Amino acid sequence: MILAIMWLSSGCEKKTAATDPTAESTPGSTKLLQAADLVGYDGTKLRRSVDHIKAANDKHNQELEKMAGTAPEQ
Repeated sequence: MILAIMWLSSGCEKKTAATDPTAESTPGSTKLLQAADLVGYDGTKLRRSVDHIKAANDKHNQELEKMAGTAPEQ
């Protein structure tokens, strides 16, 4: 009887995934960097800087793909 109660109670548990703010954002999004304002950094400036770096990286990757003569695999 104890085994049956344990089995039934384990099936009734509410299972929730841990909420990770990085998992909630879209891939490549720098919106979370805006929260750096809360700890004393300039979140807007930080976000713009990272956006600029990511854009330069994307441009560089496109140039490499052109030189290699291949299309991006996604």
